[in-house]
Amino acid sequence: MRVTVHLHGNLRRFLPGGADRTVLEVAPGTTVEALLAGLGAERDTWLVAVNGAATDRDRVLAADDLLEGFEPVAAG
Repeated sequence: MRVTVHLHGNLRRFLPGGADRTVLEVAPGTTVEALLAGLGAERDTWLVAVNGAATDRDRVLAADDLLEGFEPVAAG
């Protein structure tokens, strides 16, 4: 099944060519955490959302989901 992954900010380094968005083919039953781990981005990703709503990493993805990953932001 296909899932769109949109990684914000410096997290783009985990996607091919540094793109901010890509479509990936994943197996049914894949969780948010498993997908992030496959990209190597699980430790650097602070907040995740699926289809615009914040979610837990154990959420199972469905076909055509949009997974967004955000990194922590610091301000001074």
